[in-house]
Amino acid sequence: MSDIGILNDPLSLAFVLLVIGSPGLPLGAIVGALAWRRHRLIGALVGALLGFALWLAGWTWLNG
Repeated sequence: MSDIGILNDPLSLAFVLLVIGSPGLPLGAIVGALAWRRHRLIGALVGALLGFALWLAGWTWLNG
């Protein structure tokens, strides 16, 4: 039995991307909340999204 095709469905690929980019979520949320003090929740959400994207892009650049 082979498990070569175990991560070929879109849900598994999304999970792998979430695991790889997850360190950027809390880091970006902290920076976003501190940067936008008047609207901390929105700043944290925007920061988390940007942190996730930047972390994933950095990981892809370093390991690509």
